[in-house]
Amino acid sequence: MPIFSTLLSALVLSVSATGAAHFTQQPRGRIMPPPALECDRSELTSYDGRVITYRRRRGSTFLRIRTNSDTTEEVTIRHPATDDPSKFYLLNGQPFTKSDWRRIERRRKVLINGMRANVWVCRDNPTIQPVVDWRPDDTGAYPRSR
Repeated sequence: MPIFSTLLSALVLSVSATGAAHFTQQPRGRIMPPPALECDRSELTSYDGRVITYRRRRGSTFLRIRTNSDTTEEVTIRHPATDDPSKFYLLNGQPFTKSDWRRIERRRKVLINGMRANVWVCRDNPTIQPVVDWRPDDTGAYPRSR
């Protein structure tokens, strides 16, 4: 009987380990903020979803986001004396480069339809500009699970 008990324990441990590995691959509940964003976590919010309005102009860029939580949020990024907000942009969590513009805009200042993003906003400190993490390959397949 001890051999049976040992085999049964090994089988249970094996199944438990397999189950644990499976769960670690599931989508997470919260999105991690960019490490460079200097905002107290209690003041930080994020809007993840589809960008429905995008206006990039000299001095500011305006975004309206239809979030995965079925809200509509608005964000303005200020970039005085330039029409280039890219220092406040990431692409899939990585620093935004000059060649990344073609991944998010179909032509200069015109966003690709259906573009998705995670936008980080420091609510009570307007001196800290929002950070936009563009997600061109995000299909929104699991919007409620993020």
